[in-house]
Amino acid sequence: MPDLRVQLRPGQVPAVGDIRRRLLGYSQENFGLALVHSEDQTNPARKRGIFKVKRGTGGVGSTKLTKELKEWAAARGLVLGVAPVRPFERGRQALAWLARRGLATPFATGRPEERYRPDLLYPAARSLIVVARPHPQPVRPPGPGEGRIARYALGPDYHLELRASLEALAGMLQRAGARLTAVQVDNGPLLEREAAYLAGLGYYGASCNLIIPGLGTGCALGLLITDLELEAGQPLTQATCRNCGRCLAACPTGALAAPGRLHPELCLSYLTQKRGVIPVELRPALGRYIWGCDACQEVCPENPPEFSPADRGASRAGPDGQWQGSGRDLPDGGTGTGLIYPELATIITMDKAGFNRVFGGTALAWRGKTILQRNAAIALGNLGDARALGPLQQALRAPAAVLRGHAAWALGRLGPPARPALAVALATETDPWVRREIRTALDSC
Repeated sequence: MPDLRVQLRPGQVPAVGDIRRRLLGYSQENFGLALVHSEDQTNPARKRGIFKVKRGTGGVGSTKLTKELKEWAAARGLVLGVAPVRPFERGRQALAWLARRGLATPFATGRPEERYRPDLLYPAARSLIVVARPHPQPVRPPGPGEGRIARYALGPDYHLELRASLEALAGMLQRAGARLTAVQVDNGPLLEREAAYLAGLGYYGASCNLIIPGLGTGCALGLLITDLELEAGQPLTQATCRNCGRCLAACPTGALAAPGRLHPELCLSYLTQKRGVIPVELRPALGRYIWGCDACQEVCPENPPEFSPADRGASRAGPDGQWQGSGRDLPDGGTGTGLIYPELATIITMDKAGFNRVFGGTALAWRGKTILQRNAAIALGNLGDARALGPLQQALRAPAAVLRGHAAWALGRLGPPARPALAVALATETDPWVRREIRTALDSC
């Protein structure tokens, strides 16, 4: 079998705009890609024009085909399961709970019923194929001046890699007679974790994450909907979540209010991706994170040992007293897909071309440069190292008000050395919100 992973050619730099043009939407946690091959003219997704269409040849699936699909996936480090096409009752209840409390995330797509009704979205569907891919793991703690990225976003964009695998599986189904093969990677209306639960891949933990036996919570999920009848799994009857409460205690913002109850608007995964201003009271909770959060997963006893906290033993300053860059984390020649811990000062000062070069091939690219720079400014303020003064001063002159305001907050955390720069900025700043941030920062110095 050929290597189906999406790879960059030597020296190739993917443009963020090119990636965005291939995006079809985003869902509750991240964004994703989807491609549908279908002859079903009643498909609501097809009517909205968000999917491409390709014909199959007709026919049925089998237990033998299910076994072949699982073996193909396992040979590529993936875990595959099959769920029946029926309403996701647990998903319906969870969405209703969020809606009653006004907690629905703006990252969701589709009508609410489309998220838990595969039969409504795809009337011809007979099987839901779910694929899980383990996240990459960092091999060292972050160094001084370096930011953290959640594990799911490390390395090459997992949406592209999972999509390539799912499209290869779709080809196998089409050769077996499938007329419907709809691929969803973290973007479509359907709740992928619910499909994985029904397929018997895993069970829900107190952190709301799906725990896959042997792999834990650290997996990306992809979904393939087909009209072939495959051998479906069953939900796991013996969950091993110990309800130890470690995930709730570790949550930096209290987003995990109770076992199985998440307030998404407080989760760092949401906060680091949302547009606009991050509330002042939540900024310290980001720590050095610039994208996502692994706090609840790092303390989960169901995860393998390599998921232990990456911050353990990390110091703020190196023995030479200098910023230590992350170039050693770029074995891929600088495309960014090998980036583990980016240097915060570099992010603050990078231009669009630099952003495309470093992050264009990763799952961070979709939100653009300014949001990542905003998060880096907060992280520099949280680290409190005076050597961030220069980069943050430069950010005070950035075109984006959202970056200037958060840079002012970060400078306020650096103490008296930041007062001159803040005073100069206040004299020329015209944005009312940024002026308030500067005044507050001056008061805190």
